Amino acid sequence: VEYLLFIVRDVPVNPNPDEVADIKYVNREELKEICRKADSGEDGIKLSPWFRLVVDNFMYKWWDHVENGTLKDAVDMKTIHKLT
Repeated sequence: VEYLLFIVRDVPVNPNPDEVADIKYVNREELKEICRKADSGEDGIKLSPWFRLVVDNFMYKWWDHVENGTLKDAVDMKTIHKLT
């Protein structure tokens, strides 16, 4: 089970180095390029499988809501998504 939290603020990011190899703030186009490179094996970029499932199934829709100030419309506390 994974939980995702979205917040639109400047916050310190201190990931556990045993769990996270790297972090990077990106815009939508940069994320698309990172995914393309990961798919092709370019530049040695690797994405975790769960992150890729979130990107492919939800991320851009959620991003639209963040940009439009309508993130509350995307809240769904009832549905359990099984991504494979």
